[in-house]
Amino acid sequence: MNATYLKALRIIYFALAMGIVLFMLVSLLLNKLNGPLLTTDISPTEKAPFLIVLIVFTGAVLMVHRVIMTRKRKAIQNLNSLDQKLVAWRELNVLQGALIEAPAFFAIVLFMLLGIYILLLWPLAGISLFWLSQPTRDKLISDAGLSLDEVGEFDNMI
Repeated sequence: MNATYLKALRIIYFALAMGIVLFMLVSLLLNKLNGPLLTTDISPTEKAPFLIVLIVFTGAVLMVHRVIMTRKRKAIQNLNSLDQKLVAWRELNVLQGALIEAPAFFAIVLFMLLGIYILLLWPLAGISLFWLSQPTRDKLISDAGLSLDEVGEFDNMI
């Protein structure tokens, strides 16, 4: 089960990352064909509030990520059985993926509206974070605080 368990999580991460990639490609195509969806010419000072909201939203998501992940890791380590820890760790990883994805999608929507190419840095950063934070056996062991017996049990699961 250990290989299947980690493979399933990696597939979820891949699907979340591909959602960002495909949405970004569609938005680039739409922008190239039709231009930004906001058809009136607005000045940079009128665009600034959108960018400020994106930056504040990204900062808020990063703070929430830090708080939630720390609390959930501690909660996982206090669980009694390996099965409970595996279920909780999977939930932790899906939540982390959603928190990575949220600012990236918001930036893509703003790009579609405003046509500011610098906004595509957010989805690129999101894809990079997905790549760097993929679920691995070592992360499972450290995040869930698995004992040597639990590691052995995890490795021997079929």
